[in-house]
Amino acid sequence: MASDMRLAVLARSTQWELDEAAFELGGGRYTREQRHELADRLTALASELRADADEPLIIDVAD
Repeated sequence: MASDMRLAVLARSTQWELDEAAFELGGGRYTREQRHELADRLTALASELRADADEPLIIDVAD
């Protein structure tokens, strides 16, 4: 479960970074270096998502 929680946190933080990137890209304020850093984080997230490919990823947001 701890691994699932870590993956959920990683996914959420990446989502926030993508939201910010979309805003900054639209205004022409996102640098090449920032794009490369974001791409690296997206690659890392993809690797984490594939790590336990045999088990389904279920994120339950119900209280």
